[in-house]
Amino acid sequence: MMPGPTIISECYKCHGLFKQWTLSSGNTFTAQFWPDGFMKAPMMPEMPPLFHCPSCEEFIWRRDCKEIDEVHGYDEMQKKYPKVQSYKDPTIDTFMLALEEKGLTKGREGYIRTKLMHFFNDENRDSEIPISQPSDMQIENYKRLLIIANKNDANDTMLRAEIYREMGEYDKSLELLEKVKDEDFATNVLVLKELCKNKDSRVMEILRRED
Repeated sequence: MMPGPTIISECYKCHGLFKQWTLSSGNTFTAQFWPDGFMKAPMMPEMPPLFHCPSCEEFIWRRDCKEIDEVHGYDEMQKKYPKVQSYKDPTIDTFMLALEEKGLTKGREGYIRTKLMHFFNDENRDSEIPISQPSDMQIENYKRLLIIANKNDANDTMLRAEIYREMGEYDKSLELLEKVKDEDFATNVLVLKELCKNKDSRVMEILRRED
């Protein structure tokens, strides 16, 4: 993993400045993967599209912020922006609030609901016996995602297949998995098919890349 320059941006809600790290290169060595699309990759951390401004605490979208400067190295940062803080990572409450935003696009709603799916799954992730059953809110989120992820491409099809699997509708999941022919998803398809055949709706780690 190689860090890139630090971006100084302006919050469009309060006009305060904040900094964002970047990567010049990264990789998925030692990364862990789960069937719901959640990934832990120490060498390729996510720069979230949605986070909190450190000045006003409001949630903001990275794309809507104006880039002010590009800073290279610690010394330059201390010289030019010594008091500028980093953005604050989103929480489940961030995504719940963002769902209420007026004029929310379909793409952004899909991102929010996918992240909520990950947060909801975290309670039972890698548990041999589920701690809790899906809540009404979780089921509502599943159903809305099934509507939003309506493209016939591999990404949307895999997401719908995983949702049906987690809901225990294994035949519907298998039917969708048969449609995914993209080689990049071959391993995931095989794993999900096996889980469906075993009527296993758990969200367990499915792959770890050690090299």
